[in-house]
Amino acid sequence: MKEFLLGFSIKAEDVTIFFNMILGLIAGVMISCGYILANRNKKFSKNFVITVMLLPVIMTIVIPFIASDLKKTLSLAGVFALCRFRSIPGDSKDILYVFFSIATGLIIGLNSYFVGFLLVICVSVIFVLTSRLWKVEDKQILKITIPEDMNYKDVFTDIFEKYVEKYDVKNVKTSNMGTLFTISYWIQPKKNIDTKAFIDELRTRNGNLNIIIENPEDMMVPVL
Repeated sequence: MKEFLLGFSIKAEDVTIFFNMILGLIAGVMISCGYILANRNKKFSKNFVITVMLLPVIMTIVIPFIASDLKKTLSLAGVFALCRFRSIPGDSKDILYVFFSIATGLIIGLNSYFVGFLLVICVSVIFVLTSRLWKVEDKQILKITIPEDMNYKDVFTDIFEKYVEKYDVKNVKTSNMGTLFTISYWIQPKKNIDTKAFIDELRTRNGNLNIIIENPEDMMVPVL
């Protein structure tokens, strides 16, 4: 019994790992706060924020156990590959945040605290500044279904001029054995437009067939 209890004695390496876990959690909170600030005016997944916050903690635990063993390192790479298939493709910025969190945890796990927190501060500041200073046009995807005998070239021009700042044809495809066309547009709506009125006017022009408005970012929300 005594030998069994002695097996649970705290070693210097355990104290170091616990200290690294605390620093990894602090770094993860800083990364997640930077992500929230950079995406304050956009939709984002709360689960993704929790993920980038806890990834550094996990990495600080894993790294000491695999740093000197090539086989364990390759096993970890296989685990990450399996986790990758549990997610749908996301925004490249979100994928970069995942790598950012993993790299931070790895650096802290190797006891390079100054470099780790310097990375967190520099990258987070760059993300926040670019999100605030680099204005991106608020584009949406508009899909309109029309009968095959309708000439779509100028049929919606007057409606677009009323509700849209800019628009451009993205693609055209047939459906329902070629009896229908679906035209996809890139559009930049005017500010404070009545979306329902916009759709209603389009419906009167396309014979009340399907009309869909999508936000490109909503189609790429990562699932983690």
